[in-house]
Amino acid sequence: MERGTWATQSREQQQSRQRLLATDERQCRSYLTLARETVDMMHYLTKEVPAPFLRPELCDRLAAMLNFNLAQLCGQKCGNLKVRQADKYGWEPRKLLEQLVDIYLHLDSTRFYESIANDERSFKRELFETAASKLERAVIKCSSEVAKFRSIGQKAYDVQQANQKKDEDYSDAPDHFMDPLMQTLMEDPVELPSGVVMDRPTIVRHLLNDPTDPFTRQPLTEEQLLPAEALKKEINDWIAAKSNPNSAS
Repeated sequence: MERGTWATQSREQQQSRQRLLATDERQCRSYLTLARETVDMMHYLTKEVPAPFLRPELCDRLAAMLNFNLAQLCGQKCGNLKVRQADKYGWEPRKLLEQLVDIYLHLDSTRFYESIANDERSFKRELFETAASKLERAVIKCSSEVAKFRSIGQKAYDVQQANQKKDEDYSDAPDHFMDPLMQTLMEDPVELPSGVVMDRPTIVRHLLNDPTDPFTRQPLTEEQLLPAEALKKEINDWIAAKSNPNSAS
């Protein structure tokens, strides 16, 4: 607020605004403390035990979260994060960027590239290049780590391009091959007690938040999912025929 405007306000108005500012500052410090602790834990866990984070039901969500935060730190609107007296609030964007990049490096794998590419909201190859350039300019990571980070972005982009071609090639898939929630071609179909067939990663992700059948709202656990082996074979045979249209049926 400009000084002239502040001076025209009554003492009661000024005190009210000061109390509101003090409350907002406390909340900001509290939220940033929680965020730092959460990122610290993610940084440690992905380094020491990366395997659970690469499970299909979790990996897509984690990749989307990382991509979104990377976009906030390095995207077009990153200037909005500039804060006066950053130390006062515990705001450390340099450290946060370093830790986010470390998490990408900890999970470097084919499965992770697929999850990064699946994020249609935030993933862009250009974002990784912008972040890598910032890492170099600010000397946040060494050259070999920056190169690995760039490679992750490129490999995810390659997967994204392959997925787009796959979507075009499989656009005529029969309806019963498609996951009923995501409308994507199923890779590991399973049957729910209600008789509905879904792709395993889709239903397992749902169960992480809500342990019920999404169609009947009845209680459901992962152990109740039955592999739809006949349908899986039918889908795989259809994909093989699409890939080799001249082969004998």
